Amino acid sequence: MSESIFDRITAYLGAKSAVQKVADDPVLMAELLLLLHVALADGKTDKTEYAAILGIAESDFGIPPDEFAEVAEYLKDFGYETTSKQAALAFADVPFDRKVLLLRHLLVIANADNDLDPKEANLIRTTADLLGVTPEELHKKR
Repeated sequence: MSESIFDRITAYLGAKSAVQKVADDPVLMAELLLLLHVALADGKTDKTEYAAILGIAESDFGIPPDEFAEVAEYLKDFGYETTSKQAALAFADVPFDRKVLLLRHLLVIANADNDLDPKEANLIRTTADLLGVTPEELHKKR
């Protein structure tokens, strides 16, 4: 059966933008904030780290690269007062595997420029401690 014009309009209007997805999901917002925090922890913005964030956002969260700038602006406007610790605590009730995946994402971004800065390492270590993930659990094979 063919789709009516009403069905197509409803589907179009019902599609959420990337910003709406983030706004509706506090855990996703917290993770994206942490990804940005680790990229900025060393005080410099690196293209390879940003590319890593874009890749993770697209592959794991369905946020297209062309919409990520809008998401980042939303995070800047609404998450600017959120500390890394507060963002990590949003993961308190998520499954353990999801916590490990967050930490792996942080490691990918921190290592994207082939220079793990002590501030980046500290942010990852602190986040792992808050989430109750040991280095051994983080480095286990998937």
